[in-house]
Parts: sequence; C-alpha cells; structure tokens
Amino acid sequence: MRIALGEIVQETGTFTPSRMGLEAFEAYGLYQGAELLEQLPGVGPPGGFLQVVAERPEQSEPIEVVPLARAWAGAGARILDSTFDEILEMLLVPLREAGELDAVFLSLHGAASIERDDDLEGAVLEAVREVIGPDVPLVVPLDHHANITVRMIEHADLLVGHETQPHDPLATGVKAAGLLFDWLASGRKPVIAWRKIPMITPQDQFLTSAGPMKTWFDRARELEQQPGVLDVSPFPMQPWLDVQEGGWSVVVQTDGDDRLAERLAGEMAGLAWEMRESFWLSERVEVSEAARRALEADHPDGLLILSDTGDSVYGGAPGDSTWILRELLTQSAGQPESDRAVLVPIVDPAAVDVAFAAGVGARVTVELGGKIDSEFSRPVETTALVVAVSENHVADVGERGRVEIGRVVVLQVGPVQIVVMASAGFTICHPVLYQHLGLDVDRARAVVVKTASNFQYFERWRRELIRVDTPGMTQSDLAAFDWTRIPRPMFPFDPEFAWDPGCTAS
Repeated sequence: MRIALGEIVQETGTFTPSRMGLEAFEAYGLYQGAELLEQLPGVGPPGGFLQVVAERPEQSEPIEVVPLARAWAGAGARILDSTFDEILEMLLVPLREAGELDAVFLSLHGAASIERDDDLEGAVLEAVREVIGPDVPLVVPLDHHANITVRMIEHADLLVGHETQPHDPLATGVKAAGLLFDWLASGRKPVIAWRKIPMITPQDQFLTSAGPMKTWFDRARELEQQPGVLDVSPFPMQPWLDVQEGGWSVVVQTDGDDRLAERLAGEMAGLAWEMRESFWLSERVEVSEAARRALEADHPDGLLILSDTGDSVYGGAPGDSTWILRELLTQSAGQPESDRAVLVPIVDPAAVDVAFAAGVGARVTVELGGKIDSEFSRPVETTALVVAVSENHVADVGERGRVEIGRVVVLQVGPVQIVVMASAGFTICHPVLYQHLGLDVDRARAVVVKTASNFQYFERWRRELIRVDTPGMTQSDLAAFDWTRIPRPMFPFDPEFAWDPGCTAS
C-alpha cells in the first residue's frame, strides 16, 4: 500500500499589511522527499500519521510512505503569489512522479490566503485532486480555526480538525490517519455533511477548557460516540480573516449515512448559533492597569502572563505593537535594573541592527516597534543597555519541530528586559526565546506573550494571567477593522437577521 504524505501550513491575518515570502517557511524547514521521514516523526499531524504507520500490527499490509514536501510557516500576512507557486510545485512535482497511490495524507491549516486567492487550501486541494484523480482518498487534518470553503469540501474526502485549544496537532494526525486506515480496510467511503455558520467571534472565548467553546466541542465528542459517526469537527474560524467565504463551520463525517451526517451538522451549527452572544463575553484589562499589575507582581514561585491580544503573532499579527511596552517603560521610568524583570518581546529588525553594531555593553537609543503595524501602533523611543545578542540559533520546540530564531538582542531599561527580534516567529511566545539568551524565566516577575490563547509553553511558571485589551491586527474589537470581503449578513455585524441551521450548506 502506497500513501503520499505532504504538508503546507500557514495561518493568514488579512489585516496585516505586509506579505509573507519564502524565508518564513525556510525558518521552520522546507523539506522534500526523504527529509520528511527524517524530520517529521513526532511533529504535527504528519508526525501523527507516521506514528500510526509505525504502530500498525506486523501482519498488516506493509505501508510505503511516499514523501512529497513540507512547507510550514505558522501565522502571518498573506503569502506572496510567487512563494505559493514555488511551494505548491514542491508538492506537486513528486506527486506527479509518484505513480499509483492508495491515498494522500495532506496536512493543511485551513485559514491561509495568497495575494490572488482567498483560499490557499482550496487551491492546493484542487491541484492535488487534478493529479491523483477523483477516486484516490485525500485525507486532510486541519487546524480547527480553519475557514471551510466549497472547494475544500469538493476536493477532500476527510477534513479533520483539532479537538482542543491549545491544539494537539500530533493527536489530530493520529485521528485522521486512523480514519484513513479504517476506510482503506473497509472500502466504505465516508460521507461528509457541513454547515457554514454566518458568525465570527473574537478570540476571548477560544479556549476549549471552559465556557461556550467547551460546550460546543464537548458536544462534538459526545456525537462521535453514536454508531456510524466517524468525526465531528467544529471550526470556529480565526477572526482576522476577511475573505469571501469567511465564517464558522462544522463538518460531520459518517460511515455512509447521509441523513445522520446532515442531522448532526445541523444540530452542531444550531448549538453554536444559540450560544453566539456568549462567545463575546470578555475579561480583558485596560493597558495601563495591566502594566501596573505586572510591575507590582510578586509571585515568589512563578510569574504573571500578560496576553497582548491585539498583537497575536500566532494569529497573523506582526509582533511589533508597542502598547504594553510603552506603558511599562512609562510606569517604570527611573526604577533600577532588577533580576525580577518584566520580559517583553517585540519585532524590529532596524533596532536589532543598531544593537548588533553597538555590541554588548553599549547603550543605544532606538525607536522600537510600530513600523509594520503603523495603523494601530507607533514607535516608542528609549535608551537601553545592550545585554545580549544572538544570531541564527536553532531551537527545538517540541511538537513544532526545529525553528531558527534569527537575529535577536536583549535591551535592558530598568526592570524591563526587551527581547528584540529581527522577525516574528513561533518562539516569540516560547520560553526558549529568553533561555537561549541567558535570561532567567524562573526569576522573572512577568512576561508578555504575543498570543491570545497559547500560554501553555509558560504553564510551569504561570501564576496569574491577564488578557490585555490592546489595539492591533488581532484585536478583539472586530468592529475596528474595515471588512470588505466577508459575506453578509454576518453576526455580529448584522445582529437582527434570522438564520436556519437546518438549511443545506452551499
């Protein structure tokens, strides 16, 4: 049995004005052919697939994994057309040369866009289907913040989303691979039903551990226990995606029972719609109050986490918002350096160049941040001591694999230690960013994370969490954006319209 394996993953924030090029994918490793089999065990959905293959009983039919290509870039702005064309060809060339295949396992995100096309995943699946034909099973694990589109439904046979936020991508790969092998063993093609739900919500209630999102995702797991139900995947689309087919979705896959799939898709969509108001509940804290509490935090065995909700790099923001930094510097002016520092990351390649040129021990005056997101933020000028520099450090970040951090400097301003990155990346919300520079997270008073949901990497130190109500490209105030492409009517922008979840998605 021969199964092709590939991955193209990026999450787009369409309100971020820059564009993403090939270097963003190269930072996480652009792999082709046998490199996938060497680099991806234990990493993301492809790692889950490889795990299932490795654990198959010896008496099972042998599996030949045909590695295609892997291009992973996290989140960011729209992808350049030229970059997309290049990574798509990396995938398609070996696929065309692969010969007869029994299936394709293709890991995608679900909320990626390029310059000429809102729907990267639909374009990829359409191109893959053109190569493999209509009958080869095409199984697609997705991030559950995906935006499901008509093209995705038309060209994929299974669309399987993450079950939790924070995500467990490896587990999603295991689940999708298990469904694939069950299909190949039985010969029965799954039936898909879905609903497009005309709503978007901010990130405040995205965690699946509590609140309405837990209710929705728990119901999906309950429905999967019914006979004949293979998978129920809710997709609360990430909310910074202004695209023509935008909105929440749910996808249900059953063992050949069309009516059951349709009924459950309608039930899940109706449940989300009934709870739509509760997804807007928020406990965000104003910036100055959050900064005050950070500077006064005194947890002896842990730290306070400040979530910079408006500048979530994991949601596509550029990472150069200065709202929290400015307030920390203002409130701490005149205070001495402290080993119980507040750690703040920010993206500013120009400031990194200045600090590198000056060297460790020098004092530099720089204007930090507010250059990429010049709509919601502005630079903050400060004079700082260059404490440390780093270049091209490669970090192992577990389920995301190995990541090149790039050029980074530490600037000290009183009790605030600013880690300035030449480019945003996965480590901006990971303790390895500070640890590889010699900063002691154990002694820190507080840390700013450029995410609204993914705090898990600091879980061992976390004693308190504040969601800071910052403006920016991923802010929770969705009305602040100029929406031009998303379909209407759409809740909450059109609050009074009625919607029937029993209608067939189209």
